[in-house]
Amino acid sequence: MATATAAATTTAPAAAPVQPPLASASLYVGDLDPNVTEPQLFEVFSVVGPVASIRVCRDAMTRRSLGYAYVNFHNVVDAERA
Repeated sequence: MATATAAATTTAPAAAPVQPPLASASLYVGDLDPNVTEPQLFEVFSVVGPVASIRVCRDAMTRRSLGYAYVNFHNVVDAERA
């Protein structure tokens, strides 16, 4: 007498494709007036999207602005729009 056995197989649901983390982007801003501050740049650029950080580059000795800054966005799309 032959016996048949059926093996029940269960499959796990397919995993969602792994999305790479959103890349951040750094935007160079040049030809700034020496009196421009980080809060002023934040006010201008935060309208475009969430700003991660802003750095006005300054002379190490005098702390005077060098006339340029970097605005860092949380994602590339916002930086491209800016």
